Amino acid sequence: MEKNEFDNELQQSFYNMLPYMQYFFEDEIAFTMSNTKEFIKVVNSETINMNASPGDPLRPGGAAYECIKAKKVVSAIVPKEVFGVEIKAVGIPVKNDSGQILGSIVLVKSLKRHYEILNISKNLSDSLKTISDMSNTITLDAEKAVDSNTEILFDVNEAKDSSQKTDEVLSFVKNIASKTNLLGLNAAIEASRAGEQGRGFSVVANEIRKLSSSSSESINEITDILKKIETAVNNISLKIDDSNTLFKSQLSSVQQITASIQEISSTAEILKKISTEI
Repeated sequence: MEKNEFDNELQQSFYNMLPYMQYFFEDEIAFTMSNTKEFIKVVNSETINMNASPGDPLRPGGAAYECIKAKKVVSAIVPKEVFGVEIKAVGIPVKNDSGQILGSIVLVKSLKRHYEILNISKNLSDSLKTISDMSNTITLDAEKAVDSNTEILFDVNEAKDSSQKTDEVLSFVKNIASKTNLLGLNAAIEASRAGEQGRGFSVVANEIRKLSSSSSESINEITDILKKIETAVNNISLKIDDSNTLFKSQLSSVQQITASIQEISSTAEILKKISTEI
């Protein structure tokens, strides 16, 4: 039969606190109190049924029986097949002033919420690991893109320098064409002075002038083409430079994200560790 008065002060205090105990726990809890032979108080919860009533004998293997037998606090995980939900049971032996064991107090806590937190923390940890791996891949790709753009920019600048050097060559050739034209003009003048004897030389002079004129036209066309190439190279150089700046900025952002993810991952691992420590 259930007793409302206890000779032991601890049992009486615990009994008086029973209506308020649930407020101290976020998990669902249940309780038993016993003497050394039988249960004297049983408090079930919504889903935890202790399958015992006051006056029932203590069961070997149960927290109440084992803590009395061991004469010390015992803790055990009980599978859900026993009480319908997986629980953690903590049995505390109750002693009098002379150390004699008078009974037990058992607190039972549902582990449902614990496993929910454990699963959440595990899923969070796994998801963060996946994101972290993807972020690292993006970082590596961005670094490769920056390196590749740097190499391309170097080659473009080399081409730019080379195209600028062609200006000197064209200027030199243009100068030769100009002098050739002047030479042809002088030859034509001298041929006309020579009259009939200089007719053959006049033909040569005209051909020299044609060659000079043709060279000048070709040089002008080449100059236009090279200027277009130089403009295109400059545009490519500017765009690659802008792209490089953008990649570096993105790389910096990704690295910051990666660092934040790693920090969150560390926190998730701590949460996971805490949730496994029942």
